[in-house]
Amino acid sequence: MAERGLDKSNIVVLNEGLNPLVNFNFLLRVEAVFDLPCKSVKAFTRELEYEHIQEGGLNDYVHLRRKPITKPFVLEVERYVGVDYVDPLPLGADLVLPVMLFVSRRQNDFLSVRRSYVFTGCTVVKKVYGELAAEQSGLLTDTITLAYREMVCLDIPDVRSF
Repeated sequence: MAERGLDKSNIVVLNEGLNPLVNFNFLLRVEAVFDLPCKSVKAFTRELEYEHIQEGGLNDYVHLRRKPITKPFVLEVERYVGVDYVDPLPLGADLVLPVMLFVSRRQNDFLSVRRSYVFTGCTVVKKVYGELAAEQSGLLTDTITLAYREMVCLDIPDVRSF
C-alpha cells in the first residue's frame, strides 16, 4: 500500500473496496432476545424531502429547505413462520429496544460481524402472510413491515487484513 502513497498507519479512513461484503449471511435481532431466521430483508431507505425555493431576482439559483417528515421510514423483513410460543413481532407492537441487522462474511458467525444496522423507534405496521398452496410443499413465510425513526449503519473493519 505504500507504493500507492497511502499511509498504512491510518486504518480509520482506509477504503479501497478490496473485500466486498456478501449479503446472504445476515441475522435480525429483536428486543435483544430473539434471533430471527429470515428469508430476505427488503431494501430499506432513509430519505429526506426538500422544498425548492427560487431566489428572488436571480433565476439561476435555487435554495433547498428541508421539509418535515411526512411518511415513516420502513424496513420490510420476509421471515419463515415457526411454531414459536411467542411472536416476536406482533402487529402494532412498539419495540422498546433497537432492532439490529447483522451482516457477516461467514455463515452462522455473528460474533465477528462486518456491518450492523441499528433501527430505533420501531413499530410493526403491517404483516402479510405468504401463500398456502395444497399442490406444492413449501415453507410458510410472512412479510413484516417495520416503521422506524432512526437508522445507524456501523462498519466494523476487518483488522486481520492490515
